[in-house]
Amino acid sequence: MTDEPTLPAGPSFGLTFLYYFCGTALVTSLLAVKTLGIGLETGLPNQYGFLFGIVGGLLGASVNRSTNLELPISSRKTFKRELDAALADMGYAEDADANLDGVLVYGRPFFRQLLSGRVYVLLKDKQVQISSRAVHMGGIKKRLEASGIR
Repeated sequence: MTDEPTLPAGPSFGLTFLYYFCGTALVTSLLAVKTLGIGLETGLPNQYGFLFGIVGGLLGASVNRSTNLELPISSRKTFKRELDAALADMGYAEDADANLDGVLVYGRPFFRQLLSGRVYVLLKDKQVQISSRAVHMGGIKKRLEASGIR
C-alpha cells in the first residue's frame, strides 16, 4: 500500500444532477401552486416540477460537476509558475492554510468562493492532476494551452 496523495473526489454528474433536479423540481412545483393557483391534487405542479427539474438538473450538472484533468509536464517548477499565472487571471490564489498532504489548493475570496468552489492540484514528477468544477476547468485548460502546456 502506498501513501501517495490523491485528489479529493467531488460530486459526479449523477449526484450533481440529483441535487439540481430536486431543487428545481421543488421550487417549480411550489411556484406552480402559488402563482397558477393549481392544486397539488391535479398533478400538474408535479409534472411542471418534473419537466423543469430535468432541464435544471442537466444544466446544473453540466456546469457544476467535478472534473479531473491530467497533463504530462516536463518541469514542475515551470508548470507551477504557469498554473499560478493562469489561476490568478481567474481570481484564484494558492491557499497556504489548506493542509492536504501534497495537494495544492487554490481558492477565491470568501464570497466568490461560495459559488465557485476550489481548484485542487496534484503535482507529480512527470504528470499533473487538476480537479475542479467543469465550468472552471475549461478556462484553466484554455489558459494553460495558451501558455504552451498541452
